[in-house]
Amino acid sequence: MAAFTRIFERFVAFRRIPMRVVIITALASYALQLGAILQGQPLYIIAIFTLLPWLPLFLFEGLWKYEHYSFVAVFAIITALQVGHLGEHALQIGQLYGQNGVLACPFPQDNVAGAQRAVTAGLRSPDQAATGIYSSAIVHENADGTPRFKADGTYDTGPPACGVFGQLDFETIHFVWDTLVWIGALILLWRFPRNIWLWLAVFFASLHEMEHAFLFWIYITDTAPTYASTHTVYATTVEGNTVTAVPLGKVTEPTNFYEAGGKAGLWARNGMVESIFFGQKGRFPFRPVLHLGYNSLVVIPTVIGFFWQSRKVYNAFLARALPTLSEGELIAATAKLERMTFDTGDVIVRQGEVADRFYVISRGQVDVVRRAPDGREIVVTRLGTGQFFGEIGLLHGGKRTADVRAVDDVEVMTLNGQDFRNLMADSKASEQAIGEVMRQRIVQTGALQRGA
Repeated sequence: MAAFTRIFERFVAFRRIPMRVVIITALASYALQLGAILQGQPLYIIAIFTLLPWLPLFLFEGLWKYEHYSFVAVFAIITALQVGHLGEHALQIGQLYGQNGVLACPFPQDNVAGAQRAVTAGLRSPDQAATGIYSSAIVHENADGTPRFKADGTYDTGPPACGVFGQLDFETIHFVWDTLVWIGALILLWRFPRNIWLWLAVFFASLHEMEHAFLFWIYITDTAPTYASTHTVYATTVEGNTVTAVPLGKVTEPTNFYEAGGKAGLWARNGMVESIFFGQKGRFPFRPVLHLGYNSLVVIPTVIGFFWQSRKVYNAFLARALPTLSEGELIAATAKLERMTFDTGDVIVRQGEVADRFYVISRGQVDVVRRAPDGREIVVTRLGTGQFFGEIGLLHGGKRTADVRAVDDVEVMTLNGQDFRNLMADSKASEQAIGEVMRQRIVQTGALQRGA
């Protein structure tokens, strides 16, 4: 459990973004969310305003994690998006069964026809024009299309069960999202072909993609009204930004294949497979339940596969600095790395101080400066990304032999002295390689001092 906690923290915690920026962003997100709620905006608008301030932070943090952890960071991002997709379907099920929701997707619009029906039924003032753009946030209807009433005779209410972003365009949103999930799963499998969990995820993602490809195809192309279909007609009322759809009976009229039943898809109840081979017996799962199952069978193996793969992740800059470390040594050392940042001109270590850390540069450049006995400063060398310093004092003498100053903004990954010495004791090849670098630096320092 502790190992999983460390993996989760490594990929979820902000490392590049200062905490004050995270707090300001959280407050801005909450303010926008609250404003959208008070204005009565649809659920997808509330979600967009909540997420919008976080996008730049996620972008910069994602780039940092990719720089440090390579393609495993991409694995983490794809896994997070898939978990979000599962949340979309779980919310739809919650709306449908927990809130008496109605599977009315796309939502009834507050158009001229719906507004006129409301005026005729006495539910709306004649001088209140149709908005033309707002979709209903509340529907008075049972799943079978009949109105729902409370004990006092008033209409019972429930939301259209379309999830969050399904409110925009149910089939298009889910086709695009599932296609991205499928492509993402294939990319991960290409990069990590030995991860058995990804094979499972790709298999179920492919089944799900077939389902949505079929649904999207008929949704877009099969628009000819060649089927007689009975459906509910709605009157729409508006209060603020909240549109309520009230059923006012049913009409039978020509419609397309999608509306006549094609929206059930391939394997859902009353879908193509059940209709052809079982005569619409209602044995197959209801469409929302089926698609929640699809997503669960994709997301669960993906999450397990991510944690399984993350056990082998190591820092890319540490690997560049110490290429002779074995994979196991890199993995163990990465778990002990700490991040530190310095501004231009900062002195990172001072000559003569006790050596307590080993440094690997992950961003920026530093100058190694030696102070001569007469007070003169000699620039020994300049180090950049993927190089290291601090090894001489740790392995010989315990004191810093030079100043190290930040040439520009610098980020370093550090190991404390004892962890570094233990690492060198375990990796003789790395100890020898560092010893060679250390001897070259000592020789270079001596030559510069003599030349000065």
